[in-house]
Amino acid sequence: MSKTGSKVKKIKRLLFLKDVLAIALTAFGGPEMHLAMFQKRMVERRKYLTSPELLELYGLAQMLPGPSSTQTITAMGYKFGGAFLAFLTLIVWILPAFILMTILSFSLSFFHGLNKDIFRFIQPLAVAFVLTAGVSMARKVNKGRLRLVLMLMAFVVAALLRHRLEDYVKTPWIFPVLLIGGGIISYFLNKKDSELIGPSAFDGHFRINWQLPAFFFLIFILAGLAARFAGDDPTGRLIILFENTYRFGALVFGGGNVLIPMMLEQFVQFNNWITPDDFLTGIGMNQAVPGPIFTITSYCGGMIMQADGPWWQLGGAVVGTIGIFLPGTLMIFFIFPVWNRIKKYKIIKRSLDGVVAASSGLVLAAGYLLFLSVGFKWKEPNSYHFTNLEPENFIQYDNVILVLILSLLLTKFKVPAPVWVLLAIIAGIIF
Repeated sequence: MSKTGSKVKKIKRLLFLKDVLAIALTAFGGPEMHLAMFQKRMVERRKYLTSPELLELYGLAQMLPGPSSTQTITAMGYKFGGAFLAFLTLIVWILPAFILMTILSFSLSFFHGLNKDIFRFIQPLAVAFVLTAGVSMARKVNKGRLRLVLMLMAFVVAALLRHRLEDYVKTPWIFPVLLIGGGIISYFLNKKDSELIGPSAFDGHFRINWQLPAFFFLIFILAGLAARFAGDDPTGRLIILFENTYRFGALVFGGGNVLIPMMLEQFVQFNNWITPDDFLTGIGMNQAVPGPIFTITSYCGGMIMQADGPWWQLGGAVVGTIGIFLPGTLMIFFIFPVWNRIKKYKIIKRSLDGVVAASSGLVLAAGYLLFLSVGFKWKEPNSYHFTNLEPENFIQYDNVILVLILSLLLTKFKVPAPVWVLLAIIAGIIF
């Protein structure tokens, strides 16, 4: 038996799941912090795997659409116990954040009924979170002229040209168009990697189970068709919600920060299902919740179905969660068994450079649009055109100053996100 196989056999599944739960209850700060916690507990403390093995799994997740930290820990479960343990790992990892974000969607109406808006500082804080994330991603992308051009192209189309291209940009399909377009442009113009895949790349005894990718695309197509003919009743909204979140999960590269502009476009501006204030509150509170950032869809699903009663609201949270995590899970279950073979080829990297660059531009665009929503007063919500500004006192100076100060503080001081959220809530109670 190989060394790796012996190590896997010794792992106790229940103990492994307890470790997953311990991380899920304490993992604040996004994929980078999650990776650090995986290193500390799974590598250094439990010695389930080595640091190079962990980084390899994380690198695999980075190459796939979906939540990278979720896919990394799911791949760990697959490595140690096959598909069944991978599925249990996924559930344990998601569950705490799902519960907390769902509770928030139920409790927000209670807070709205109070005379004091205790979440009013959460909204500029959320804008600061998105802006600093966009700037951070932009700095990483700013290595090479092609990446910079693709990032700026995505930002200009999604933010600055949205009113000139209203009929196109207003639709949610602008995001996959920009992401896929960035990948295609990068593939043809990025010559740094040699062409390693040839006619004999997958010959010999190399077998791939094509059932999972077929299932992946079948769900994508059927969900799209069902959403096309869905009505405006609660059942119809659930179908559309699943299609939206499944599409997001199938197309998102770069983590939860890239998911935000897609949800902003679809839920807030296109369908008007969630108000900008409630959306920003959810983003801000999501930073204080441990576990995967993608559980923001649990909150959004609950908010979308809130008016239809508690059971529909719970259904919205469940459907939003399943929709966003299902595509990435299917991809991990498909890719991981054959990863040792396909990781030798670099053809995908040439395209991924463009996808990541375009994703960074979309995050910057989301920060820009969210800043407009809190920094200025508009006659009609979600229409950020200068002719739609209130005629007098249209600048909300307090929010503008708060966003700028908070963005500076987030950049200069490495204070955990939950602390910032707690301070914002306390400020809302005091002031």
